Amino acid sequence: MGGDLAGRRLGLLGLTFKAGTDDLRDSPALAVARLLRAGGAELTAYDPGCPAAVPGATDDVVVVDEPLRAAKDADALVVLTEWPEFRSLDWGAVAGALAGRVVVDCRNLLDPDVLRRAGISWVGVGRR
Repeated sequence: MGGDLAGRRLGLLGLTFKAGTDDLRDSPALAVARLLRAGGAELTAYDPGCPAAVPGATDDVVVVDEPLRAAKDADALVVLTEWPEFRSLDWGAVAGALAGRVVVDCRNLLDPDVLRRAGISWVGVGRR
């Protein structure tokens, strides 16, 4: 993205502290979301444990009820919580929803080959 997030639309997968919970307290995903927002990004997020906005926690994020809605027209999709169901998303449909075909996998949860076959560039944190 050239280092500039101003006006960029990012989809987020995961907001909760960890998969299998609805706990947002001290969530690293929300800390990342705040940094992205401070950089000027527009954020749309999906989390199975957080189906709606939570005042005070998700004020700068549009929370949606399905992952494709988080991906719709996003310049990139960012995986922030390791929900197992993210592995089995229809990545072809996700690719079609994205404006930019990039997934930043902060949890190294996804299979890069699956994403590449769907036409998506995969970026893992701490990996090549």
